[in-house]
Amino acid sequence: MKIKVNPEDFQVEEVLSTPLTRTNAPHRVYRLKKRNWNTVDAMAEIASAKGISLKELHWCGRKDRYALTTQHFSTSSPTDMSFKSNNLSVKFEGFSNSELGPSSISGNRFKVVLRDLTPGEMTTALKRLNSLKESGFANYFDDQRFGDVESSGFIGEMLVKRRFKAAVKRIFTSCHPEAPGETRKRKSALSDRWGRWSDVAPLCPEPQLKAMLEALMSGGGPIGSLRKVPREEMGQYFSSYQSFIWNLVLMEVLKSRTDRLFEISCRTGALLQYDELTPEDLTFLSGLQIPTPAADMPPMPGDTGTILSRILFERGVRLSKFRLPEITQAYFATFLRPAIVIPEELHWEEGPDNLFPERQMLTLEFFLPRGSFATMLIKSIIDAV
Repeated sequence: MKIKVNPEDFQVEEVLSTPLTRTNAPHRVYRLKKRNWNTVDAMAEIASAKGISLKELHWCGRKDRYALTTQHFSTSSPTDMSFKSNNLSVKFEGFSNSELGPSSISGNRFKVVLRDLTPGEMTTALKRLNSLKESGFANYFDDQRFGDVESSGFIGEMLVKRRFKAAVKRIFTSCHPEAPGETRKRKSALSDRWGRWSDVAPLCPEPQLKAMLEALMSGGGPIGSLRKVPREEMGQYFSSYQSFIWNLVLMEVLKSRTDRLFEISCRTGALLQYDELTPEDLTFLSGLQIPTPAADMPPMPGDTGTILSRILFERGVRLSKFRLPEITQAYFATFLRPAIVIPEELHWEEGPDNLFPERQMLTLEFFLPRGSFATMLIKSIIDAV
């Protein structure tokens, strides 16, 4: 089975919940269609073409790079943001009284094509789809949430443990797995020369790293250096670690409710997805909302508090340490997240694969509420096959 053979095999469309008006209002809202662009790079390209700062654009969420996606952004700038290139197009949609953000959408509609299925894989996938339609899937955070994860662990956990020096070094030396060879070589040299700041400086062309290094060299120490990390990036370190712990809590909840489980792959380690649920377990899990961990989180439902405490203890972490006054630009924010999600408007069509002879393809269409990952739904099909 294959996914994302081409970008059109993974289509996403945001559904706005924020009302728009045709009469003048403080914020102009645009619809962005993109192909083979990640959201931040696409927004930066548009801002550069229009001669405005990227900070003037506000969007609802990040969308996959290798996909065909439709999303929205707002700006208070009077500049007409209409734009068109081979893989990007921007069209004015209307006005809004408030800037757009994650809460401005109700969810996303998806059209996903699974290719190169054998007859046996198709049979298993169809069985799993019928179960998904009735019982949904475990609402884990998926790989998109864990961009900062490496073998050395989470920067967020380093910060919670007050390992500030290690966190600073990790930010300087971390490298995306798909980074060019020259970048990987530079990061390796930076790690080797760590602490010899005059040798490190030529290896830090990025403005953020330059600012962080200046703080280290001027006596600001690791805390001063960490305070140079932009708010959005620091927030991502926090949310990544929160999401990882939340996933572990949900997995333990599932293990306590059912033995109809199978493994699904995640870059942070294997997780357990359920095959099907009894009516009793479905009722319980569909009503369960688990808060993301934070020092000021609300009471945990049922035995989830005990599960969280055990997980944190095993990792050498205390919940009170999630309060980090040393870091001023971001904090651990808590919110309730449903334990499971049942896809809406789910339907599918099977047929011969036009790209892989003698194989079949499966086209899925569905709607997921804001914050749920379509890739997790797909994994619950693929990894079950």
